Amino acid sequence: MSLGGEQFGGRASLTRQISDDIRARILAKEWAPGEKINSEAELAEKYKVSRVTVRTALKTLEYQGLLDIRHGSGTYVNDFGRAIPTGLHELRSMSETIREMGYSPSMEFKVSEIRNASEKEMEKLQLDLPEQVLYLERAVLADGKPVAFSYDTISISSLSEAVVEQMKSGSVFASLDTINSRPIRALAELNAVISKEIGWGPDRPKNDLFLLLEQVHYSGEGDPMMYSKTYFIEGRFQFLILRTR
Repeated sequence: MSLGGEQFGGRASLTRQISDDIRARILAKEWAPGEKINSEAELAEKYKVSRVTVRTALKTLEYQGLLDIRHGSGTYVNDFGRAIPTGLHELRSMSETIREMGYSPSMEFKVSEIRNASEKEMEKLQLDLPEQVLYLERAVLADGKPVAFSYDTISISSLSEAVVEQMKSGSVFASLDTINSRPIRALAELNAVISKEIGWGPDRPKNDLFLLLEQVHYSGEGDPMMYSKTYFIEGRFQFLILRTR
């Protein structure tokens, strides 16, 4: 397989193409969980690119939790069972993560309303006055089965009415992408929670146990954009932590 040579589109574009193709091969079970994949040299020959480009593509998939690169041994496919892996080092849409793992993502909205911010929301979003915010309560679904319940408060003072309307029934990140305004970082806390007040529906966990990821999302200018509380259902998501050397 040739991707046209590195002179076309630049290394970043080629890296994305290669990582997407290897991801598709993993999801198609070309390699079994735990199995060693082709070497960098073999992949470079297959894709007609340099080993540096292949190495970068493999690192991307390692960060996403699909691969385990073992220095001196090779690169192996991770085994996550049916749980969906997501990285705490990446600020990504859950829908994107679910789709990349071969499931069909969707959202079930319970609440979607514009209202005045509460005192806690004002504190988290650094609001001096009780401005109006968009408040959402959503079930995050993979193949129709809930994997998380998300409670989100979004500052809308600088957003157009069209973008706000998109958020009321679709992906928040995808809506912000239309105006090139996706958050670039988040301050997060992770805690185990037992609560009968979280979630809804017949597939809600009977043991009332969730993993809460509480985040304040920030724009490139450092302004708080969204305060989110996402309650992941035990066993349906696996979190990856990138260790730096």
